[in-house]
Amino acid sequence: MKSVLAALIIAVLGVPLAQAKSDYHGLPAPGAAALGAPQAAVCAACHGSNGIGASSVYPNLAGQKFNYILKELEDFRSGARTNSIMSAMAMTILPSKHHANLKDIAAYFAQLKPMWTYAPAAAAADHAQIELGKSIYQHGVAREGIPSCAACHELGGEGNGPMAIPALAGQHAAYLVTQLKQFASGKRHNSPGHVMHMIARKLNAKQEAALAAYLRQLDPATSLGIGPKDFAAYARAVIARHASAGKSPQGAPGARAGKSAH
Repeated sequence: MKSVLAALIIAVLGVPLAQAKSDYHGLPAPGAAALGAPQAAVCAACHGSNGIGASSVYPNLAGQKFNYILKELEDFRSGARTNSIMSAMAMTILPSKHHANLKDIAAYFAQLKPMWTYAPAAAAADHAQIELGKSIYQHGVAREGIPSCAACHELGGEGNGPMAIPALAGQHAAYLVTQLKQFASGKRHNSPGHVMHMIARKLNAKQEAALAAYLRQLDPATSLGIGPKDFAAYARAVIARHASAGKSPQGAPGARAGKSAH
């Protein structure tokens, strides 16, 4: 459903869906994260040994989507995205068949404890700003032509792996504001179909700051309340509740209906 919403946003903005899908790289190979760990050691100087940026200038990578990290590494190497540090660092990664080294590094960061588990709680004084950010993120600003960020980045800010759309929950606020400004100005232009450029240029400074503040403290586990977040989790909860009460889970979601005939 989320991929459909993302596709609708892209369609409304006049971007062919094929462009967004061209960044899909599949899933990391078994054992890739372990192979990526020693290669990612040099990254810790800026991005932290746990994938949490050493300062707000450097993005958190812990739990980031595998496909997105891989896409950005490839873009830094090709010049599609430029940065005084990362453009050079990406070129130091040794060439490998089918970009295996890039994939291993991406897999390593993707499997780390997610960045949002480190995010600080919002201060009471930030309540109004965070509520504004939440409204823009979840609903957009229709009168200004700003779509909902959640349509592509998920309601909980976890991103969309198959479409290489990044997780934003728990990201450094200063980094997010910087990226929004770079997309708006065109300094950063590697969003598929330039979707982010078209959206970011419509945001004012107050809206940028509000979105960044909201995302910095966002925890996907609470974005949909405290209950199960999907049917599988709901089914497990129902079965567990029946089991703790000493009852048969028969009839619970996912359980076999009826008894076997003898």
